[in-house]
Amino acid sequence: MPEKIRVIVNEDRCYLCGGCAGVCPTLAIEVHSSGWEFFQDKCISCRICINACPVGALSAEPLEVSE
Repeated sequence: MPEKIRVIVNEDRCYLCGGCAGVCPTLAIEVHSSGWEFFQDKCISCRICINACPVGALSAEPLEVSE
């Protein structure tokens, strides 16, 4: 089973370009003029958004999985 992650934005680096939201296959990220929003329930932990960020503003932290 692939590791489940939570995507975190570094708001000091992010300039709200929307690149991460544009590549997310499950629409787990929304970028508005006022900020960035992440929807954990939609995320499939593919990390495409992290790789797409042109300024390295996104990172991931593992989620604890309950059994």
